[in-house]
Amino acid sequence: MKTLRRYLTAQYDWTGLSRVICRSPGWEIGALSFVAALVLALIILYHLYVEHLEMSVFRSMAMGLEHMFGRITYFTVAVFLLSAFFIASHAARMFSVTMRRGPNAAIPLKFYLAEAKTMFLHMVTQKKILECPATVHRRRWIMHWLLAFGCVLMFVIKFFFLRWFQTDKIYPVYNPQRWLGYMAAAFLVLGSLNILIERARKHEPIYRQSEMRDVMLPVLLLLTALSGMAVHVLRYVGLGLGAHYAYAVHLMIAVPMLLVEVPFGSSSHMLYRPLALYFTAVKERALEAEMTLEEKTA
Repeated sequence: MKTLRRYLTAQYDWTGLSRVICRSPGWEIGALSFVAALVLALIILYHLYVEHLEMSVFRSMAMGLEHMFGRITYFTVAVFLLSAFFIASHAARMFSVTMRRGPNAAIPLKFYLAEAKTMFLHMVTQKKILECPATVHRRRWIMHWLLAFGCVLMFVIKFFFLRWFQTDKIYPVYNPQRWLGYMAAAFLVLGSLNILIERARKHEPIYRQSEMRDVMLPVLLLLTALSGMAVHVLRYVGLGLGAHYAYAVHLMIAVPMLLVEVPFGSSSHMLYRPLALYFTAVKERALEAEMTLEEKTA
């Protein structure tokens, strides 16, 4: 099943990057490292040539983050939109390959609209995991759902409410701005740690054959959450320069994850799996309608 999933992932990706990443862990590490190095270069160039800061500032001055908040919002939106572009284009190619060839090409639009609920149901509930009655799969479903919810919550925060969360203002501990961030970070840490621990223990059959690709996403999610927490703690204890460096590290982890791992790595199954179930449901509904029509005309 894993081999088939990787093969199909490579087929849906028109850039060819998924194909080389599937074949070589070195390519995956290289792509992530390249984007991280590019982010670091942009950070340095921004401070030197846009903000016109001296190099000495980075060694001794307690520097806040407020000088970045304006432009970083546009940078964050651009990163999310670029990742979304690749994901959407892969989904379009999947649709073309699976639904626009052979007898499926003539399926009416009404069947796609009627089964749209199937795609959203599986995206939100991930209910296929629960079809196995084993206790380990129920526990796995809970942790997987919490991890997915943490990712969605963090996306909403970063994409729609970044100006509220990205500030040098110190909020009281009871403020929802802090607790929403704490909740998202906790779910990311809890879910990713659970995957890594289970794959290290190898007690269950599903975890006994683990490769680097299987742990890359949870490792990146864990490091993203921990580096973001480091920025938060350093900022709240008044270590502005330390927070600045931690924020640079945070960007060097989060941006490669969003631009490489999410659209081209193993995490792309979060799109392909509900889409596959959706397309299957559309085909079945169209087939049922065709059979009913044949019975009426017989």
